[in-house]
Amino acid sequence: MAHHQASPFDDPSNPFQDPTITSALTSNNQDSAFALEQDPLHDRRNDDDEFTTFRQYPDNNQDPFSSVHDQKTLVDSQEQQVIGGSSSSNSKRGDGSNGDLNAREEALRQKERELAEREANLQERRRPHANNFPPCFPIMYLDITTEIPLNHQSTVWWLYREWLWFELTLVWNFVACLCLLFSHPESVTSAPTDLGISLTEMFTHTLASFFLWYRPVYNAYMKEVSLYYTMYFIFNGFHILYTIYKAVGIPNTGGAGLILVVALFTDGYIVTGVIALLAAICWIGMGCLAIYLYKKTYDHYKAAGHTFKEAKDDAYGRIGRSSNARDAAISMAWNSHR
Repeated sequence: MAHHQASPFDDPSNPFQDPTITSALTSNNQDSAFALEQDPLHDRRNDDDEFTTFRQYPDNNQDPFSSVHDQKTLVDSQEQQVIGGSSSSNSKRGDGSNGDLNAREEALRQKERELAEREANLQERRRPHANNFPPCFPIMYLDITTEIPLNHQSTVWWLYREWLWFELTLVWNFVACLCLLFSHPESVTSAPTDLGISLTEMFTHTLASFFLWYRPVYNAYMKEVSLYYTMYFIFNGFHILYTIYKAVGIPNTGGAGLILVVALFTDGYIVTGVIALLAAICWIGMGCLAIYLYKKTYDHYKAAGHTFKEAKDDAYGRIGRSSNARDAAISMAWNSHR
């Protein structure tokens, strides 16, 4: 029996018998990621063309996560699909959404312009200058065109004219009482008293009217604070009553009013009577203007929604913030517990 001769390749020590090498030798040497495909342009070429063009294309069975480059390619393709889908959807509803976006943008621009104008007005309403009132000895700053809103400047200007008219009336009333003292009519015996009272009122009522009702109403229109309106209503109300009282011309009250005018014309003192008549006309005219501006300010006060409760709360708050008021309250409490 013949012995079978073993093949040299059957030697277990033969390196060609290694499983990794044999599998590599028997496997397909072509990369599965690529394949050959006939170029479609080849069909459009002339029949006598001897060449056939092939191109490589990626295999669909390839693992998309086999390399970093492949991952980036996949992500870029997905982003392009998303962007393409978004652009197509936006183009479909572009006619409806563009109008809404434009309207919103226009509204935002309008609001931005309003805020810019408001900021500019606030900057203009600040007090950049030194004190300018009164001109003879400036102790405060007053500027209606800068500090008062444009829609209220006309009213504040007329309130300022009312105050100036009141000062002019006080001076002219003093002149009438002085002429009455020098004329010595027999029916008027209160000339010295009227002169003294008119001289005192010419100084005291000037300051009182400015700080009690003109300055508060100026601040009221500037800051829209209910407390300032309330102060104006109270003290300007007394001012109107005082004006009517002076226009009547009761003796020994320091007013060159209608009663004094009648007495002077009756006794034949024409010049003094005319001067007193001008003073009475000033009292009456100023009183009518004060009533008109009082009503106009009150209408604005109600339209703005101010209330007396708001003014009272504001007054309490100002008192609470005042160091002098706190010191006085502490002193009173300390003295009450002794």
